[in-house]
Order: sequence, then structure tokens, then C-alpha cells
Amino acid sequence: MANSSNSSGDEPFLDFLSGQAGVGQNKQGIAVKAFVLNIATYLVQGRLRVEAVPANPIKWIRRIFNIGDEELKAKCGLDGYFFIRLLRAMIIIFVPLMVIIVTVLLPINYHGGKDNGIFDVGGESVAANITGLDTLSWQNVAPSQTNRYWAHLVCAALAISWTLYRIYREKLNFIDVRQRFLTSPEHRLKASARTVLITNIPNEYRSKEALEALYDVFVDNDDHSRLTAWVNRDYGSLRTLVARRRSLRHALEKEELKILRHVNKKHRKSGDVTASKRTAENTSQESLAPDDGNEAHSEHDGQSISTAYETDCHEKAQLWRKYLKPSTASKISLIRAKDGNWKPASSFQIWASGEKLVVPKIAWLRAEIARLTVLIEELLLKLDDEERFKKQNSAFIQFDRQMSAHMACSLVSHNRAGRMSPRFLEVAPHEIIWPNMGVTSLGRFVRTGIALVLFAAMLFLWGIPTTVLASISQLDTLRSTVSWLYWLRSWPSWVISLISGPLTSILLALLVQLVVPALLRKLAVLVGTPTRSKREVVTQDFYFTFLFIELVLVTAISSGIANVIPQIVKDPRNIPTILANDLPKSANYFFNYLIVQSLGFSGSVLFQYLRILYITVIWPWFTQTPREEAWLQTTIPHQMWGNVYSLTTNFAVIGLIYCIISPLMLVFVSITFSLFWVAYRHNYYYVQRNKVDTHGLLFNNAVSQLFTGIYVLEIALIGLFLLVRDTQNKYACSSQAIIMIVVLVLTAVFHFLMEQHLRPLYEFLPVALEDSAVDAERERFLIHDDNEPSRQESGDSDGIELSELNLVGTLDGSVDDPTKKRASRVQMKSMSATAANARKALSRLKKETAARVTEMHAYVAEPIVRSRRQEVADQLAAALAGYPDELTDLSPDERDAELKAAFQDPVTREPAPVIWIPQDPAGISEDVIKQTIKYGRYLQYSNAGAYLTTKNKCEVTQPAPDVRPDWLLEWGL
Repeated sequence: MANSSNSSGDEPFLDFLSGQAGVGQNKQGIAVKAFVLNIATYLVQGRLRVEAVPANPIKWIRRIFNIGDEELKAKCGLDGYFFIRLLRAMIIIFVPLMVIIVTVLLPINYHGGKDNGIFDVGGESVAANITGLDTLSWQNVAPSQTNRYWAHLVCAALAISWTLYRIYREKLNFIDVRQRFLTSPEHRLKASARTVLITNIPNEYRSKEALEALYDVFVDNDDHSRLTAWVNRDYGSLRTLVARRRSLRHALEKEELKILRHVNKKHRKSGDVTASKRTAENTSQESLAPDDGNEAHSEHDGQSISTAYETDCHEKAQLWRKYLKPSTASKISLIRAKDGNWKPASSFQIWASGEKLVVPKIAWLRAEIARLTVLIEELLLKLDDEERFKKQNSAFIQFDRQMSAHMACSLVSHNRAGRMSPRFLEVAPHEIIWPNMGVTSLGRFVRTGIALVLFAAMLFLWGIPTTVLASISQLDTLRSTVSWLYWLRSWPSWVISLISGPLTSILLALLVQLVVPALLRKLAVLVGTPTRSKREVVTQDFYFTFLFIELVLVTAISSGIANVIPQIVKDPRNIPTILANDLPKSANYFFNYLIVQSLGFSGSVLFQYLRILYITVIWPWFTQTPREEAWLQTTIPHQMWGNVYSLTTNFAVIGLIYCIISPLMLVFVSITFSLFWVAYRHNYYYVQRNKVDTHGLLFNNAVSQLFTGIYVLEIALIGLFLLVRDTQNKYACSSQAIIMIVVLVLTAVFHFLMEQHLRPLYEFLPVALEDSAVDAERERFLIHDDNEPSRQESGDSDGIELSELNLVGTLDGSVDDPTKKRASRVQMKSMSATAANARKALSRLKKETAARVTEMHAYVAEPIVRSRRQEVADQLAAALAGYPDELTDLSPDERDAELKAAFQDPVTREPAPVIWIPQDPAGISEDVIKQTIKYGRYLQYSNAGAYLTTKNKCEVTQPAPDVRPDWLLEWGL
């Protein structure tokens, strides 16, 4: 994954626990060897595909440098583009500072410094002990050369001024790029661009009619037809049933696959060719589709399910029994609950008493899924029942124009404070966290308090796992000194070294970069964030705070205090001098940390070793059902943006804090961001795609978080200037300290004024952009009209009107031109027809290829099948292409239905599950499908598009049969 690091990269994390300040000069010989991951796949939408990675390293580097900004935006969204922009901004900040500050301060710090000399301070001799990289830092300036600290002051003012200027420029660029993207014709067509989420709605406005009447002031002529409102309901009970049914479906598919694999293994040994031929002949038959053969059972009810269950429990004619003993099938223990229903015994305490029953697990899972389907279908008929599904205090309002949505969101909606706020823009349907739609103001306040308490507990308790890992890292010493670890003394040295070295570093890396962000993301949901994009923003704040406190402040203090305490105990009178000399030594820890992290991160980003390990080693050890295999084949890695932005910003803050105290830090920071820039440009263009997009808000947060480093730098310099003593033991840099206090005040004023000036533009679009956006939209569609080969008139009412594309009122007089209206109708109708014909052709191709592939598996040897895997991949790609991923792929009626259902809770549109099992040479899957027809429409099976290979592995040639038809389209709404 992109946010994973080299296992050896986190070894420096352990150093601060043992207080190893000033040991950076002892770290040598750091190296890394990595390979660039080249994922060759086209199982994605065409608009997301890219050319292959150049095999020549020179051409690869040239391609990385030549990737355009628009290409990055198209492939990985604004968040990916702005992350690369953040790395570029850090290079622009630190490289010039490195050239100037290193050139100026390194000679000043090194020549004529303290080193190992003895100095007279206030009539007393003081012996210095400055060695290694410490001779290049702040503490090496001799007491007789305190006037050199003026150079540090000038360089600090230069670094702060340059950083503030670049922050301001980056924020201006962020606003410009974000506004141009949001007002682009492609984005304005999306439903999310014109939709507002409103929370804390009072009771009198919790209806579609009341909301439309309230917000019709933002549409032309107060026309309600230009508004669509969705009042959210509490579907918690329905969601619980659907989630349970989904988990039981997964369990049933695993159990069915286990039987099929056992049979397939026996069948190969027996060499039953007849069954193989039968499977090959029946592979492409429509009887394998899930809906066939069930119409006659559409009236089955709970009683018929009970009958089917009893039949399953005592059925002796199942084909798999020809190959396996009945004991091969798993059993499940049930216990009668107080309500009279049978439930798995594992859901009760082990000492629970009551009537118990052991039944075949597959039979019970089938009956339970069918029972849940009956309950869910009954609830789906009562979605408007006020008593069962109460209205929540939130709603979605969709306007006919983007500017109307921004005006409605930016203006006050209610006369009472806190009502109908907060409001959220750019809410994509697939990003909504539906369980948080009913959170009240009081609930959000309480949730936030609980989350902050839990976060503080994480900060406080972080020392426990790190202390344990630090102890493990010293295992070789502990087994010799601790008596109760005597049993480890007989272990080989290489085992102890492996445990205390790489294993400890890997565990700490997983803890810092995977476990901590996952927990913080849970806290972000607990706060009540309504969407996944807002969740990432909150996670970014939490994670950056965690990293800054635990890996910067605590590390710096721990490294310094470990050296300071013995000297303070020996001579308390030298506390100021000791602090001025020893605190900057913590920078040496970060030399090691930055260079190893830069090599580890960039190497892991290019190599993607965790994903390779998962696919090649971990995944094959687990039971892969056809559904899991299809997920693996059709899912592209995506970035958790809250993680990577926070880690990168933390590196920048380290560079800012130590840029004057230890100028050599600028070299390491510059190298770090340069390597990141190359690695992540490759990763976001060739490897990963975006699922959650904040449209750049994470970038804005990251740039603002740089002020943390600036403030800490200024405060640290004020303290260090005040602690400097000359040979007379007098304050030598009080003037510099006063100037730095002024700089601190000016920085705070600049920060406040900049935020006051720019904050309104971070989220909302100015009205001045509406005209230019309309012009761009008009130009785009006129160009399309000019490129249309056939512009014959058509009065077909099924054509796509401009109003159906939500462009009414945005094209001014051009809408009234009947010629242009007819041309647009012809164009869009042609596009829809082309998409429909393509889906039909691809469907035929899928059936024909399925027959050929399965016939091969029945008759030819494995090496030949392996050579034809490309045909299987072609079929899967064709199946994916048959699903619409753009609104223009739909007919007018389909598009209207999709837009109306876009902001409806998806639990109300959850399709009935289809148990997807693979085809097998013995014909067991066909027998299972026939055996389960007795459950009627409440339990459907299918083996279409999946089969078992001779190695007992699942191969798929299509997505799951019960996947929603709009599963690709929802990402573009």
C-alpha cells in the first residue's frame, strides 16, 4: 500500500525510549533495493486506464516528470493531484532554504566551535564535549563567539518569511484550481455538485413539501419541480437484518465451496469424464442464471421455508454424497431462545442452558437467509410507515443549478441558532455514512467529547506498546540479565536478532501506520461525520496531532532529558547552559528517522510489497469464494488520504523546527520530499485510484498545519536565545530573543489575517464564477454538436432533453434555439443507443467465452488452460464494460430513476442475495441449484461465470450475479 513503509524504516522510533540523543553520527551504510511495481490490468473503466509503465528506466523517469496536471486530476482526483502539489511545495520551500542556510550556518557553527575545548565562563572552566554531527549544529557556537547568533536570527527570519509566502501562494493556487474544477462542465453535471445535506432540521420542516417550499427561493420562478428533497429515515432495524443476511451469505458460500473443493479433489482422482462432459455442455445454459426456475415458487412463505429446511436436513439424494461421507459437511449447534427461535449456540454464554440441537450447517444457513429475506421484503413494503421508520433530522436537497446549492448552503436557513446547520456540499452518494444521518446537535456534542477523551487516552497509553516493543528490541540483553527469561538463553542468536530487530520494527510500523490510523478513523465516525470525505478530514487532524505529539515532541524531549538529568543531578547551577547545549541534540535522532523513512516509504510505494504479499502469499491460504475472487480482480488499490497527508506534513514540520537549530536537517528533508515526489507520482498515476475525494480540502489543512512547525521553531529560538551566555556568564542574545518575539507576533497576525481573507473561498463558489462556468458549459456542448455526424431533425419524445441533463437555465438563449435542441437530442440518443448495443454484444460474448473456457477445463491439461487465461481476463473485462459508468450510458428513464434514487438509503435498494458457487466437473453445483429451487425466490443460487480449476482455485469471468446494475455508475454521481 502507498501508506506502508519499509520494515526497517521504523527502527528509529525505538531510539527515543532509550534516550539516544546525539547518536546520528553513528548511523552509516543505509541502502535500499526496490523494484517498481507494474500492474498490467484493464479491468477498470476506460477513462481510468493508462499506458503501460516504460520498461526503460530513463523513459520511466522522463514519463514521471512529464505527467501533466490534468492527467493526474483525471486519474486520481483532486486529492491525489494536490498531494503531489504538496510534495512539490515542500521541495520549493526546503531546497532554496537548504542552499542558503546550509551555506551560511554550517561554517559558522563548525569553525571555531566548542568541540572538545575548555572555556572560561564567568570565571569557571567549562569542558565541552561536542562530537559528530553535533559540531554542525546550534550548540557548537563557542561562548566567545555569541555574536554569530545574529546569523541564526537572520536565517530564521528568512526561513519563516519564505515559508509564509509559499503557504500564501499555495492557498491561492488551491482556491483557483478547486474552483476551476468544481465549475467545470463535467463536474457540474454530477448530482453531488447540486446537492446539499442539511442537518438538525426541526420537526415542522421534516417533509418533502416543506423543504421544497422553503428552498424554492433559490430556483427560477419558485418552481418546485426544479427541486428534489429526500428526508432521511431511521432504517436501523432494516440495516441490521440486511447486514446479518450479508454475513450469512458469505458463510454459506464458504461452506458450499468447501464441499465443492472436496468433491473436485475426489473427482479428479476418480477420473469421471462423463460428469466433466456434462458440465461443459451445460455451462452456457440459461438454467444457471439465478432467476430461472423460481417463478413457480414466487408465493412461497415461511411455512414453505420450514418445509424446505426439514427436507435439506434429511435429504439423502444429494449428489455430493456420492463422493464424500455425510460427516464431511459442517454441523452447527443451535439452542432454543426465549422467543422460541433456534439460534447458534455461539451467540450465548458457554454456560447457557436450554434445549439444544445439532443440524447441518448448510441447511440452517439456507433457511436462515430465506427467513431473513421474507422479513426484509415485508419491511420494504412499509418504508413510508411513520411508526416503524421515523423521520430523521437530516435531508438532502438537490437543486437544478450548482450555484443554487452553494447559495442555500452559505446562507442562514433558520431564525433559531443551531437549527438546520451544519450544512454540507459536494456530498457524493457513495460517500454517505448513513448511520450518522440522524445525529442531533446534542448527540454530536457528546460524541465529540467522548472521542476527545478516547484520543487523549490513546496519547497517554501509547507508551505501553512502545515500551513493550522497546523491551523486545533489547531481548539479547534482557535474557542475560533477567532471571525469569533464562529459558531464552538456549535460543540461537540469529532467532533473537530476528525478533529484536526486523520483527520489532515491522510491528511498530504496523502499529503506527495501520492500527493507529484505523482507530482514529473510528473516532472520526464516532464524532458524527456524515460522509467519508469529512471522515478523512477529521482523521487527518487527529493523526497529525498524534504524530506531532508522540513522534516529535515526546521524542525530542525524551532524547534530551535522558542526557540532561544526570548532569543536572551533578551540578544544578548549570541548568541553563546544559539545556542550551543538549536539547538540540535531539535533531540527530531525526537524521536517522528521515533518511530511513524516505528510502522506506519511496521503496514501498514503488514496490507495493504489502499488496504483492497479500495477493501471492496471504490470499491463497484463505478460502476464496467466487465473490471474493471477483472483488480481488476488479478492485484497484485506493489511498486513505487522512494517513498519507498527515505523515507528509509531519516530515515538513520536523524540517521547519530544526532548520536553524541543526541546518543539516534541510538536506535530509529535501532528499525525503524529492524521493516522495517521484514515488507518489508513479503510484497515483499507474497504481492507485481514488474512491473518496475531498476536492482538495486535505491539502488546505496540510498547508495550514505547517504553522505548527513555524510556531514551535519561533518559540524554541526565543528560549535558546535567552539561554545563551557569553564568557562573562551574561545574557548574550537578549536582543535576538526580543526580535524573535516580534516575529512570533507578526506570524500570528499574518496567520489570522490570511485565514480571515481566504476562508470564505475554501468551500463556497463565488457568484462571479457562474457566468464563466455557463460559458464553458455552452462551449463544450456546442463543440459536441459541431462534431455530430448526423444532425437530422427528430421529434422522438424518447430523446434526451437538455433539461434532463439539468442544464435548463444555464445556457441562456441557446436553449430556446430548436435546431440546437434537436441536435443535442440526436447526439445523446445516439450515445445511449450505442451503449445499449454494446452491452448486448458484450453479453453474447460473455456466454460464448464461458462455454469455451469451461470446455477447456474439462478436456485439456492445466498448462494449456494456463495459456488461455488471457481469454478469461478478456471475458471479465467485457462483463465489466457491460455495466454503465456514465450517465450518458443510460436511457432517459433509467437516468431519471438513478438520479431520484441516488440519495435514498441504499439499504432500501439492497438486492436479494444470490448464492454464487463455482461450476465443477462433477456437476455438484448444478445439483445444488436444483436442490434449492424448493426455497423459491427467497433463496437463489447461481454458478454462472465461476468455475473451479484443476488446482481447486476459483476463477471468475463476471462480477457477482447479485451486484447492483449501477455499482460502477454510483462513483460518478
